Amino acid sequence: MDALDRMFHTLVRSIRDRFPAYLTAPFSVSDIHQAILPYRHFRRELGLDTNQEYELILMELLTGARGYLDVDERLRDQLGKELLSASPEPSRVREFADAHVAINPAALAALATPPVPSGGRDSAVTPARVSILPRSTPGSSQPASATSTCRYCGGDLPPGRTLHYCPHCGQNLQIRNCPACGAEVEAGWRFCVACGKAVSS
Repeated sequence: MDALDRMFHTLVRSIRDRFPAYLTAPFSVSDIHQAILPYRHFRRELGLDTNQEYELILMELLTGARGYLDVDERLRDQLGKELLSASPEPSRVREFADAHVAINPAALAALATPPVPSGGRDSAVTPARVSILPRSTPGSSQPASATSTCRYCGGDLPPGRTLHYCPHCGQNLQIRNCPACGAEVEAGWRFCVACGKAVSS
C-alpha cells in the first residue's frame, strides 16, 4: 500500500464514520481539506511528514488516479499537468477548493470486498485487497489482537498478542480518531485531548 492508497482508504473511513452521505454524494475539495481529512488530524495515519507531502498526494488523488474518485476534466487536466511539471507546487490544490468530486462506486465496492489470499505483502495491484471493517470503539483498552483482522488491510492478526502494528501492512493499530473532532486518540484513552469529548463508555 502506498501513500495514494492509504489516503483513499483513510478518506473512505473518515466519510463512513462522520459523513456517510458523502459515500454516494459529491463533496468539495475544501470539505476534504477542512473536515473530512484535515492534515493536522490524520498526518500520522496517512504516514506523511509534511503538509506539502499531503497536498501533493491529495493533488494526485484529485486527478482521478487509479479510479478512486470521479473528478471533472478541469481537475484531471490542470492538476495532472502540475504533477508532471519539474517542480510541482503543492499549494495549487487550494485553488480548486470549490471543485466537487465523488467516490467512484466501483472503488468503494472494491473496498468492501474481502481480501484475496496472497503469499506476499504486495497490495499495490488494486484496492480490492483492502477491506474497510467496522472500527473498534475509540479508546478501547482491548489489545489490537482482540479483533481477528486488520481494519486497514483485512489481514489475519496473530491471536493472543497485543499488537501495535499490523504485520501485513505496517499500519499503527493503536491509533483511533475522535468521533467528534477527528483528533488522534490512543488506545486506552476515555476522552479526547483536543476537544474533551468522551470517546468510550
